[in-house]
Amino acid sequence: MKIKDVEERTGLSRSNVRFYEKEKLIEPSRNESNGYRDYSENDVENIKKIAYLRTLGISIEDIRSIISGKVTLQETLEKQNEVLKSQITDLNKAKLMCEKMLDEESISYEKLQVEQYVTELQDYWKDNQTVFKLDSVSFLYIWGSMLTWITITVLCLIIGALSYSKLPVEIPVQWSKGVATSLVNKNWIFICPVSCIIIRYLLKPFIYAKLQMNNYYG
Repeated sequence: MKIKDVEERTGLSRSNVRFYEKEKLIEPSRNESNGYRDYSENDVENIKKIAYLRTLGISIEDIRSIISGKVTLQETLEKQNEVLKSQITDLNKAKLMCEKMLDEESISYEKLQVEQYVTELQDYWKDNQTVFKLDSVSFLYIWGSMLTWITITVLCLIIGALSYSKLPVEIPVQWSKGVATSLVNKNWIFICPVSCIIIRYLLKPFIYAKLQMNNYYG
């Protein structure tokens, strides 16, 4: 079946399905006559299983280990259950702190005294190191700085300019079993890096906001 059929059968978007393929969690066969992916019933079932496990907060890497047989589903669920228990404990603590602060007659940022709610400040910071690690590296990890992106783009353009004359008119961008299945004009070696940095700049605030809303599942 085609990817459109998979979307209808699973209720998931094409981008989800493609992502699972990219991560090698599913490997649909190719139709020899046209080179298109041909999804099986087994692929559909696996896609649903993968998506369901993701809703439980199980990482792509752990799902890959389950599929490859390195660990069992039961072992992974037991581990994830402990992780969720810890997260629930932390969330309950945060909830209690919020309730305690709301019990004040008047609470404001200007009047907030942290020591009023936390007796051992250094220990409190240590207990919440995960939050600070995310604050310090998550955005850089996900997107990188603008300077980094510009540097990479400039390098790509320089390499493209140096190799342009030696390239064929059309270059392969997709392969299947050692055979090129998709070609584009060689001008794309310039268009692609420039497009990426423009899209990154325009979409960064929206995607970052979305990731912040859903970082619980990582």
